[in-house]
Amino acid sequence: MNIGDTRSVTLKDVAKAAGVHVSTASRALDPSKSWRISPETIARVNLAVERLGYTPDMIAKGLKRGTTMMVGVVVPDLENPFMGPMIRGIGEEVEQRGLVTVVTETLEDHDRLERALNSMLARRVDAVVVAAARNTDLYLLSEFAQKIPVFMLAVRNITASGLSHVTQDYRHGGELAAEHLAELGHEVVAQLRGPPDIELFEDRTEGFRRAAATSGLIEVTVSESAREVTLGEGRRLMGLTFDHNLPNPPTAVFAHADQMAIGAIEELHARGLRCPDDVSVIGYNDAPLVSHVNPPLSTIRLPGNEIGRRAGRALIELIDDPSGTHAISIPAELIVRSSTAAPSSREALIERLGAASTRAR
Repeated sequence: MNIGDTRSVTLKDVAKAAGVHVSTASRALDPSKSWRISPETIARVNLAVERLGYTPDMIAKGLKRGTTMMVGVVVPDLENPFMGPMIRGIGEEVEQRGLVTVVTETLEDHDRLERALNSMLARRVDAVVVAAARNTDLYLLSEFAQKIPVFMLAVRNITASGLSHVTQDYRHGGELAAEHLAELGHEVVAQLRGPPDIELFEDRTEGFRRAAATSGLIEVTVSESAREVTLGEGRRLMGLTFDHNLPNPPTAVFAHADQMAIGAIEELHARGLRCPDDVSVIGYNDAPLVSHVNPPLSTIRLPGNEIGRRAGRALIELIDDPSGTHAISIPAELIVRSSTAAPSSREALIERLGAASTRAR
C-alpha cells in the first residue's frame, strides 16, 4: 500500500503485508483464537498492523459473532476509593479476550440502577457485573438477569437472588475485628454500622456481634445505622455512640467501612480525644491511602483488584458457558496498624467525655 493512500486499511491489507491468509490474520488478532497461531506469525501480523495503522471494525466483528464485545460494570459511586482497583481488575481480565468495559454509577439510587441496566440492555452488552446491589434491588436484578446473556454480582451479594457472585466472607471479617479488639484487652466496644439494606453490612454486624459475645465483650452499639458510607456518617454515628453511652463509653469501635472509620477519628479529635490512646478504631476495606492517615488505620482487607480479576475471569467463563454458575468468596484478612492499641484508663476517657459534653452545652 503506497504512503499517502487515504483509503481505509483492511484486514486483507494486513494479511498481504504479513504474508498470511486473511483467516490467519483474523485469528492472530483474536485473543480467543490466537492460541492456534504460532508466536512468530502473531508477531508478523502485529507488525503489519502497526506499520499500516490498521484498526479493527469492532461493530462489524461483533455483528458477525452476534456480540458487541462490551462488558457493563455498574458501581455505586466512582468516588469510592475501593471501586477503582476493582474496575481495573475486571478490565485487565476481560481485555485479554478483546472485550472492553463500560462503567456507570448508581449513586445508591434504585431508579439510576434501573436506567443503567436498561442502557446496558439497549447496547446489547455481552455481560454485566453489578457491584451496587442493595436488598431492595432483588426483583429488578432478577428481571435483568433473564434479559442479559451473562449477569453477575461482585462485592455485594443478595443471597436470595441465586445469582453468580464474587464477594468475601464478611461475617468472618466482622469476627476478625472483634477478636482483634478482644486480644488487645478491650472490654466495651461498639460498631458503626453500614446501611442495613446492603447484605454485606448485615453480615459484618452479625460476625462482629457473634465474636464479641464469644469473647465476653460488652457491646454498646446504638440502634442507628449509616444512611450512606461516608466520613460524615462515621462522625455522626461516633458522636451518637458517645452521647448514648456517657457512663459506659466504648474504648474501641469497629466501623463498617474505612471512610466511616476516618470520620469516627475526626469526631474523636473534635471531642478532645485521641486515637488510639483513648479510643481504638478499626475499619473495613483497606482502601488506598488508609495506611497514610493519622494514625494509620487498622482494617479488614477487601482486595478490590483481586475481586475484580476473579469477577472478570468468571465473566469470561460464563460467556463461554452461560449455563454455569459461580459463587466465589475471598477470605478476609486483618491488617493491624496504629489506630488500634491496648485500652488506657476508662476513668480518664469518661472524664474527658464528660468535660466535652459540658463544653458543648
